[in-house]
Amino acid sequence: METLLYREENHVGYITLNIPDKLNALRGEMKDELVDLLRKLRGDQNVRALVITGAGRAFCAGGDVSTMGDKQKNNEGRDRMRLCCDWCRELMRLEKPVIAAVNGYAFGAGLTVALLCDFVVASEKASFQCSFVNIGLVPDSGCTWLLPKRVGMGKAREMMYTGRTVKTEEALQIGLADQVVAPDDLMATATELAERLAQGPTYTIGLTKSLLNKTYESSFSDYLDMEANYQAAAFQTVDHTMAVKAFLEKTDKHFTGL
Repeated sequence: METLLYREENHVGYITLNIPDKLNALRGEMKDELVDLLRKLRGDQNVRALVITGAGRAFCAGGDVSTMGDKQKNNEGRDRMRLCCDWCRELMRLEKPVIAAVNGYAFGAGLTVALLCDFVVASEKASFQCSFVNIGLVPDSGCTWLLPKRVGMGKAREMMYTGRTVKTEEALQIGLADQVVAPDDLMATATELAERLAQGPTYTIGLTKSLLNKTYESSFSDYLDMEANYQAAAFQTVDHTMAVKAFLEKTDKHFTGL
């Protein structure tokens, strides 16, 4: 694997998102590798819990903005979104306890990676941002479906509409993080939790997880399709085009509402 690191120890699998120079942005190859690995882990009875973290100073900073500028052409946005959501489904459906060890930025789709995990353990250096609005896009990868279930509809709206950064103290207060620990203690804390869960009746924990998901999962695929449609429209906007251009040229953004 080129974009992921993976190891196993004491029945726990450890996935490290590994494009640190791009803040572990969710590029196409990372999504493909994540899907393949999660599908393998689904039937691997030796792996009874999973920890996901990021290399360097980010957990995952979301989608790679540098690849977005051509998505207005030939209405590619909808197809892009339909194809890129397999990793969301695989992570949601994995019948093993999954812990996000959030070491730094969890922005955009990186926030969704954390939301798709069962537990969020955050370093004091971590931060969270539903950043899609900052480049004129709709939250995707299931974020609009998942975030309200973590923090409530009111707080989710506020995070989505403003795109502001949520620090760890607030994240713990609103339920976005389950634990906040010193940076040096992050992996030890996540490992302790994962190993404790791995020592439990993980088959029935998996069934419980599946049942919990089914309390609302019947609409999840439909929701991803809806997001794809709205995101395809957002890819066409003046504001998104401008924001990508500003990002690449390191200039200020000036949204017009178009």
